Amino acid sequence: MSKILVTGGTGFVGSHVCKTLLQQGREVRLLVRNIDKAKAMYARLSVSPEFFQGDITDISSVGSALAGCDGAVHAAAATPMQIDSIDKLFEINVEGVKNVVGSALDAGIQNIVCISSVTAIFSTDASKVTADAAPVPSKMPYGQSKVEAENYLRSRQAAGDPIAVVYPGGIIGPEDPGMSDAVKALKHRIENGFRIFGDGGMQHIDVRDLAAFICDLVTEGGSGRFLVPGVYCSWTELADIVEEVSGANLKRISAKGWKLRLIGSLVDVARKFKRIDTPISAETMKYATLWPNIANTEELSIRGISLREPRETFADTVASMVSEGLLSKELCPSAKSTV
Repeated sequence: MSKILVTGGTGFVGSHVCKTLLQQGREVRLLVRNIDKAKAMYARLSVSPEFFQGDITDISSVGSALAGCDGAVHAAAATPMQIDSIDKLFEINVEGVKNVVGSALDAGIQNIVCISSVTAIFSTDASKVTADAAPVPSKMPYGQSKVEAENYLRSRQAAGDPIAVVYPGGIIGPEDPGMSDAVKALKHRIENGFRIFGDGGMQHIDVRDLAAFICDLVTEGGSGRFLVPGVYCSWTELADIVEEVSGANLKRISAKGWKLRLIGSLVDVARKFKRIDTPISAETMKYATLWPNIANTEELSIRGISLREPRETFADTVASMVSEGLLSKELCPSAKSTV
């Protein structure tokens, strides 16, 4: 394989995919809106992909970026916390997918990997969350944008097009250049208190494990749909782990799921009038309070990829956040040095 195009290369998943591919000796081209910003970011990572200026919402620049590539990883996406406009959210999450995947197929590219989300096929019944599960319509903009993109991808797969769709759970790990929602949530919990949602829990996948799986798909081939929600921990277990690896004296707050979902809905209403920098939303509270333990694809073990234990993932994440100044060393005295 001569060259792989990665969208979202300045984001959390995309940057780890790019770095992993470069470490494997692959050539990587990134489609970015701001080349100078991207170059500065990758200078800190000490790796050097090729940069191509463009935007996934501009189909002509997408087509030009794909020229000479044999593989494509579509990792670009928008969340409600990043985008104020619902129209822009859909333009990125739906039209962007169509532009990248459609152009890659038109170019004859056989290895195409798209990062979706378990939320597109979410159910509170774990047995119903499978790779063959139908997309679940959502009343919430982000969830519905993922569903519409999912419907497009499945229509192309049904036509026999070579597309791999990956469904991660909560993505966490070190070296997050854009401070993704999961990292913001971790920072909020350490600094403001850790809510324990009854007997509930959450699955997290280490971004490095997710990147390894995506890279194997785009380099070795493999189409289909793959669930990688990650390792499940109850909220109490997760609070114990975060407290241990950070050394922070966490304030634990018992919370009722229905109350948190109501608060999330109220925050969403307030967001229509002003920007609110909080990980709380109706969608995030739904997943935080009702998430079941979903099985990971067997394709991970087939490809020799083992998921890290949460203690390692969160230790590395906290250490990275302290190193980057996102958390204070005084607040997290047990954080290991990343130097």
